[in-house]
Amino acid sequence: MLKLYRGVKKGNQTMPEKYCEDGLWTKQVGSGDDPEPHKKYGWMRTISNHIHFRNEQDKFIYNTTAFLSFSLSRSIALNFIAGTKNRSFDPSVRESADAFLFTCSFEDSGLQEIGDGVYTFQYTCNYGRGSTDPDFYSFVGSFCRCNICENFPGYRHKLLLIDVEEFLSGVQDDFPEEYLKASWDKEWLLLPADPMMDPSGIGFQSKIAIADFWAVEFYKYTS
Repeated sequence: MLKLYRGVKKGNQTMPEKYCEDGLWTKQVGSGDDPEPHKKYGWMRTISNHIHFRNEQDKFIYNTTAFLSFSLSRSIALNFIAGTKNRSFDPSVRESADAFLFTCSFEDSGLQEIGDGVYTFQYTCNYGRGSTDPDFYSFVGSFCRCNICENFPGYRHKLLLIDVEEFLSGVQDDFPEEYLKASWDKEWLLLPADPMMDPSGIGFQSKIAIADFWAVEFYKYTS
C-alpha cells in the first residue's frame, strides 16, 4: 500500500476547501497558460520547476502547474500546514477548518510503472460519496456530477504519479537543488490525466475526481 499526504491551507490557489464539490484542483485551473505545459516546456522542466524555480519564467511554470504535491511522510505534510511560521493547530470539524490533510491510498497492484519513478493509476469516481460520508457532504456538492461519467458510464479515471526523488536520481548532477528538495520532502507529484470533454478541449482536466481512494482531515490554527 502506497500512502501519500498533502497538507494545505484554506484559501490556497488550489481551493482545497472546495474538495467536496468537484474533487482536488490543480493550479492550472484558469491559469491562462498552455493547456499542455508538458509539451510546451517538456516533462523535465515542468517537474523540476514545480520543485524549485530560479527566475520569473520558472516561477510562472510553478504557479500554473498541472501537478499536485504530496509527500510519503504524514509529518512532513503536517509541517506544510504549520508553515514557515510554525503555527500550532489542532484537529477540528470541517466547518471551522483552516487547513486540510488529504491522504491518498493506492494498492500496489493498482499501480503500473511506466518509467523510472513514474506510475499510472486508474480509478472509479464516487460523486455520491456525500450521501454516505459526512466529510464529503455539501449542499452545492449534492448537485455536482462527474462530467465524464455522465456521458461515459463506467469510465476509469487516470492519474500519473511521479516519485520525484527516483525520477531525478539519474540526473541529480544537473538538478542538484531540485533533487535535494524532493528528497527532503519525500515528494511525489500527482497529475490528473483525464481528457477534456469539450470537443475543442486540449490537454487534461485539472482535477482529481471525488473517489474512495482519498480522504480528508481538518485542522484549525491555535496560534
